[in-house]
Amino acid sequence: MKSLLLSRARLFAPVLVAVVGLQSANALAQAPPAPTIAWMPESVPLNNGSASVTVSWDMWWGNNGNRWKLKQNGTVVHTAALTPNGQNAQHATHTLNLAAAGNYSFVVDLCNGSGASEQCTASAPRSVTVGGSSGGSDGLTWPAPLLEHNRPYANSTNAVVAAYFVEWGIYGRAFPVRKMPTSNLSHIIYAFIAICGPNDSLLAANPQGYQALMQECADQPDYTVTIHDRNAALDTSYPGDTSTTPIRGNFGQLIRAKAAQPGLKILPSIGGWTLSDPFYHLANDPARRTTFINSAIQFLQTYTFFDGIDLDWEYPGGGGANDLLGAATDRAGYNALLTELRTALDALGAQNNRQYLLTAAVGAAPAKIAAVDYAVAAQKLDLVFAMSYDYYGGWNNVLGHQAGLREAPGLTAPGWNGSATIANLRAAGVPAAKLVLGVAMYGRGWQGLSGVQNGNPFSGTAAGAASPGTWENGVFDYRQIESAFLGGENGSGAGGYVAGYDATAEAAWVWNASAGKLISFESSRSARAKGQFARSNGLAGVFGWEIDADNGRILNAMHEGLGHGSANADSLFADDFQVHTP
Repeated sequence: MKSLLLSRARLFAPVLVAVVGLQSANALAQAPPAPTIAWMPESVPLNNGSASVTVSWDMWWGNNGNRWKLKQNGTVVHTAALTPNGQNAQHATHTLNLAAAGNYSFVVDLCNGSGASEQCTASAPRSVTVGGSSGGSDGLTWPAPLLEHNRPYANSTNAVVAAYFVEWGIYGRAFPVRKMPTSNLSHIIYAFIAICGPNDSLLAANPQGYQALMQECADQPDYTVTIHDRNAALDTSYPGDTSTTPIRGNFGQLIRAKAAQPGLKILPSIGGWTLSDPFYHLANDPARRTTFINSAIQFLQTYTFFDGIDLDWEYPGGGGANDLLGAATDRAGYNALLTELRTALDALGAQNNRQYLLTAAVGAAPAKIAAVDYAVAAQKLDLVFAMSYDYYGGWNNVLGHQAGLREAPGLTAPGWNGSATIANLRAAGVPAAKLVLGVAMYGRGWQGLSGVQNGNPFSGTAAGAASPGTWENGVFDYRQIESAFLGGENGSGAGGYVAGYDATAEAAWVWNASAGKLISFESSRSARAKGQFARSNGLAGVFGWEIDADNGRILNAMHEGLGHGSANADSLFADDFQVHTP
């Protein structure tokens, strides 16, 4: 997903914000921050009656501990002293030799003090199966165990709880399908599937990715739906894969997830910010639309675990990655594309005795909504994923809440918040029951802030996108924000940053006055507020972009806002999601 374009009007009126108070020095001295256990294999074989398991952990920043403890299934099996070093990072490792098959859970306690005065903070648990497991042809348990801070929830309201999984996440992000908390999701949207043909935006942003797409399209007509990164989608091997495995890669992993969770809906998202150019060329051309739709149907017939199509045209009418594309005629072209694709999906469903979803990710800005004829589009779509984030960001120097739920008077422009986006979509003709509110699992930041008034960073002026970001300048994964800048889920700030929350807008931020950096982000509090908003307004549910950026806190909060309580993961989503009936 990519930023919405905003006028360059500068907004200076101050807004009241709530700054989280700093904890007392004594409290910080007593309890270190939570340590994080590094990645561990989920399954380890027994060799000659023994299995070696190494547990490593890190505490990235904060008050140091003087001792750590390793718990195995709740029992301390190792302790070691540490040398405190101010606020700097701490790390340790220990290897265990296990002689019995079974399921093992490990927790690290980082402690200060001794005896009765000792104060410890526990990590999130890590689970390992030794000597065998169950559930999948790969010998691993499916659904995959919940990792990091993800907790199991029962979807008692049968709401949409969706997330986008990015194809490239298996590389630098080291986030394969098995790291997804699939048992906590009703829908997975796979980003992205490409379209052969003119792709100048991709060429400009990612020449290597463009060359990969050209190779994939070499023997296919323009406007054919196609895999983009074959290595990620189909060729990378995972446990249980062999040279004869028909489908490997992300798709093979999604097949295993689906087999263990039949009610889970998985959709290929066609398009995206840098892959939307072909839409402008095909939407108003009947022959090109036919090529696109026929290939989309063939795609579903080839990869039968998918449950429909998600269209992510950014954006009908223009305002996407390519400034040269977009026209008023896109409005009629979008209608024709959705109408014909809906007809084709219904025909395929009748043939297969199956119902296929047709969904769309849509722009949240008032102009993006006005460019689409939702009175027609909403009739064809089962769900509308409103991208209610990227309202503000480092692409310009206008400061504001990047994913705010409500307007902050004097700070954010009218229409540039989640509740306004939903109101505008409903007024345009989209039923509330088809709307899914977007939750950002990341933040956007600026640097070079100056002219800040009364401690309110949004009153200042920025000088560009904050650098470096997690993966690109100006963009920060929630996981990094919590550990490096927030100091915990409910922290008051870390690493020179101070945390704040705008209770009017339901929007979180951290800022570093000395470094002149500000990050606006979705917190567990604001994500919970979005879930509550969706529930109280009769929306279909909520979705997150993108799941690899979350450590579990945001998805947990989405469930809590929707009113979902904890449950055994095996009982989640027992009832199938109701889809469009032709």
